[in-house]
Amino acid sequence: MQEQWQQQPCLIRQGFAQFDDLIEPEVLAGLAMEEGVDARIVQHSASSNQTEGWSVQHGPFADYEQFGEADWTLLVQSVNEWLPQVGELLTAFDFLPEWRIDDVMVSFSCEGGGVGPHLDQYDVFIIQGAGRRRWKVGSRQQMTNYQPCDDLTLVKEPFEAVIDEVLEPGDVLYIPAGCPHDGIALEPSLNYSVGFRAPSQAEWLMQVADQALQTEQLTTRYQDPDLNQQPASYQVTDTELTQCKRLLAEALDSSAIDDILLRVMSQSKRSLVEPELPYAPEQVNDLLLQPNALVGRTPGARWLYSKPHNAFYANGECYPISEQTQSLAHALAAIQQEIPGEELQAYVNSDKTRELMAELLNQGTFQLFLESD
Repeated sequence: MQEQWQQQPCLIRQGFAQFDDLIEPEVLAGLAMEEGVDARIVQHSASSNQTEGWSVQHGPFADYEQFGEADWTLLVQSVNEWLPQVGELLTAFDFLPEWRIDDVMVSFSCEGGGVGPHLDQYDVFIIQGAGRRRWKVGSRQQMTNYQPCDDLTLVKEPFEAVIDEVLEPGDVLYIPAGCPHDGIALEPSLNYSVGFRAPSQAEWLMQVADQALQTEQLTTRYQDPDLNQQPASYQVTDTELTQCKRLLAEALDSSAIDDILLRVMSQSKRSLVEPELPYAPEQVNDLLLQPNALVGRTPGARWLYSKPHNAFYANGECYPISEQTQSLAHALAAIQQEIPGEELQAYVNSDKTRELMAELLNQGTFQLFLESD
């Protein structure tokens, strides 16, 4: 964290010793055939130069025969939200703030496959699965981007590599935002990319505004400053601009902004799946004691704690914690993989805890798996 994080790329040999793939290429290919899955194939003609011959196609895919056996890559976003075993990979990165984690993208590349030299605006850890891939990574620098085709942005000029290595299964490559990099598969290979979200100022402001409107916060309206005789009614004065900026600055410095930001941080990328039939609080204890009942965090859901506010946040909602509910709330936060429901039984011991548990299940933040599921 002191020497590499957001400073310089690094290669961790055998960061995952004796790594076993969490998904088979055939399963990944099948997932990319499903509606609602964000998947794309990037292909580059071996006969073309580096700046030509690129194409991008988006899923869902019906078959893959048209792409041949070389020079293409299948990329599937947010595989952790579709396959829990891929989501378990995230437990290795709990030394970083959970709200910063974006998703796990999984890619399969045929020999010669890659997406070209490019820059990412977020930090990423790339874990090598089956096969071998040669990676070149440069230090952070300003580079010229260009688009050889729709939906693909590459860097124009060559870069000097500070890392030029072949990754074997279990190796981990960390690439800070803004560092150019290029990976080419030497043989059919799988890669797992753990990306970290880094919203821009504009994205933060947009999300804060959406959340403030939903929760009816930041409602102070614009008022004119002391107006003097205007030179012309169509002229906007510096005083009026200053008044607008002051209004926005007051919003970002208000007592409500912490709550709004925490709601934004807790939002999931996609809508969470709610149970077909809602759970009633009075059902919770019996359900937890069902044979083989399991409780787990819904893939992609966040359950974030703010100590100064003594509240948890999930999917844009705030859950103030009382003396009665704090043990249950923190026990839920400690769940990294599915646990037997009976392990939560001791924490669900009052009307308030049963209400909290039922609400979290009904809103899809946590899931309850029963023997018949």
